Parts: sequence; C-alpha cells; structure tokens
Amino acid sequence: MPNALCYREALKALDWGTETVYTIGHKAPDTDTVTAAIAYADLMQKLGYSVEARIAGKANNETKYAAALFGFELPPVLENASGKALILVDHSETCQAVAGAKEARILQIIDHHGLGDVMESKRIFAKVFPVGSTCTIIFTCYQEFGVEISKKIAQVLLAGIVSDTKNLKKKTTTEMDRVVCKVLAEQLKLSSENLEMIYSEMEKAAKNFDGMTDEEIFNSDAKDYVIGGNKFRLGSLSFDDKKSIDAFLQRMLAVMPKILTDTANEMIFCNVGCHKHSYILYFTDKAQSIAESIYGKSESAGIIYVDHRLNRKVDIVPAITQALLS
Repeated sequence: MPNALCYREALKALDWGTETVYTIGHKAPDTDTVTAAIAYADLMQKLGYSVEARIAGKANNETKYAAALFGFELPPVLENASGKALILVDHSETCQAVAGAKEARILQIIDHHGLGDVMESKRIFAKVFPVGSTCTIIFTCYQEFGVEISKKIAQVLLAGIVSDTKNLKKKTTTEMDRVVCKVLAEQLKLSSENLEMIYSEMEKAAKNFDGMTDEEIFNSDAKDYVIGGNKFRLGSLSFDDKKSIDAFLQRMLAVMPKILTDTANEMIFCNVGCHKHSYILYFTDKAQSIAESIYGKSESAGIIYVDHRLNRKVDIVPAITQALLS
C-alpha cells in the first residue's frame, strides 16, 4: 500500500470529534516548535481537517524576529488544553506539554526527540524521526501527500530548520535536514550566503535579553523532564560576552531557587554556552551530586566549567538519565 494511502487511512481512523483540533509544541516555545505547529496545521487543513496552530507560552525573541522577517503570524497562546483535542509537535513528554494536556485527547505526535510518556487510550498516530528539526519531518509529510508547499509555508519550515540546526551546523543535523533545507532555499531563491545572514540575525535575536527579567531569560529555553521518578528543569542558553559571563552566571543561579519552587521540580540545571565551551549550573544538593558525577568538580558553588560546547539533547539529557538510573 503506498505511503500516502497508509497515512491518509491512519488519519481517518483517529477520533477527530466535532471541535477544532490544535497543533501545539512544548512550553517555552522555540522557533522549531512554533513553526512546526503552523506548518502541520496548514497541512491538516489542506487535507480537510479543522485544525489550528497554537503555542504553549510566549514566543522568544528569535521566533519573533523570524516571524517579522518572513512575514508569518505567530499563533495565539493556548493557556489550558483540558478537554481539547491536540496534535503534539516537537515533544511527547507531558511535563513539557501545555497545561491540561493530561486531560486532553492526543491525536498525533510529530517529533524528532525520543518517545516520551504521552499515553492515549484511543488510537494515536505518531511520526518520530531522528533528525535535527521537526520541520524537516513535516516537509516529508507534505511530500507523502503530494500537497504543494506554498511560499509562506516554505518560509515557515525553513525558519524552523535553520533555527533548530543552527543553520545545519548543530551536531544533531542529518543529511535529511540538509536536503530539505536546500529544496526550501531553492524554492525561495535564497543562497547559502542569504541563509547564513538570516541565521546570524536570528542568533543575535536569540541572545538579545533586553526587556526580560532574569527569570524570563532562564525560562526562555527550558524544558522539564521526569526520569526514574526524578523531576528536573534544564535550561539552555548562549551568552558570548566573555567580560560579563561570570556576572550572568550568578544572575541565573540567583533565580534558580524560585524556579524550583514555582515549577515543583526537585532539581534545576542550566547549560550556558559561551563560545567553544559550556558552563553547567545546578541547584539543590542532589543536582550537585548528579552534575559533578558527570562533569567533575565545581569551579565555584553551583557552576561546573566544561572545556567544550555541550548539546542538551545529545550530551546532557542522556548523561543525566544515565546518572539518575544507574
């Protein structure tokens, strides 16, 4: 049976109900999670389903810049999903999902991370590829159905891929990401130099914390995890001002106790990338024990220096997982 027919029949088998279904990414939404929600909602609409995109929190500065640059609207924020029908993109962990997700009906999961703990008693469709961006997967969904990608959606998908792969330089980037990025860039008549300029400006926006509180900065790219019954939040930030990096690290450490209390987690970690190295921040004694077992002795209270750049998905989460479960 052709892939498109299998896919189409799988969608028909889902309990769509009579209300609008929402595509939505994880909390602390980044550019990939926002653009994936927009693009997949567009595909579902073109297949005849009543689907709209939503986001699970305020968009960050990089996403706002990308939306302004490419001219697409950011979806409204969905505060609580209880009783609604959802298509999850870019995550499959209930701890990372919009409030009320446990009381929602999950129809689909489109993700490029490992399978999480989302459970659904009824039928569910999941498409999970080990690629650098959720938008890469969604591009293949359009191809499977033979649905034309409009200029607007090409821009949306490209923004997500460029962001989440760091313009194809991130260690999680795959050949599929490169091929899809090339196809979209050719459709939009953008050269590699254009893409480098676009990413450079997106990166600047991502590192622009003007007008944000320290708590907002920490949470601008933070994810919650539950591993072996252990609940923790892991932030991921870039800060390339070497002269003020020490002060910045202390500011992030200062807000971690409040974040721990507000989020009902047991541990807080943060990876702060600075040029070609990283700083691992931690809060609580248990977090210190875990972090030092992985990365060695602390440089100072709450801070471990790592002499190379770390990636949250590839380096940090697997290492913490192993430490917690060993």
